[in-house]
Amino acid sequence: MKKRNWRAIAGVLLVLTVAGYLVLQGISETGVYYWTVSEVLAGPRSKNDRSIRISGNVVDGTINYNQKDLVLAFTVSDLEDPAKTIDALYNGPAPDAFTAGVEVVLEGLYNRENNTFKATVLLAKCPSKYDSEESGS
Repeated sequence: MKKRNWRAIAGVLLVLTVAGYLVLQGISETGVYYWTVSEVLAGPRSKNDRSIRISGNVVDGTINYNQKDLVLAFTVSDLEDPAKTIDALYNGPAPDAFTAGVEVVLEGLYNRENNTFKATVLLAKCPSKYDSEESGS
């Protein structure tokens, strides 16, 4: 009977090990990292073949939207250092809150050679008009 108990324990451990490996493998393949524009520009950490998420402000005067083909091109700047920018390209409808100066979150692939970001997801932060206003007394 003791051999059967060890076999059962070994079988359970094997199943748990395989399940843990599969969960970790799935997370590492689908996990998306969140970076600032400055971090993407500064480091070799960003790879052309790995999906990343960045945040920044839409630069005024850079929005070019082809509504017929749903192609949106614009430049995004770093939240802390507006001089650091990345050109972004997004295929799809522009979010309602998308305007110059608004903060956006982009998810997609960064191409270091031509400093462009091909976004598959574009989220625009709600403009400040939705923030509560203080009334003067």
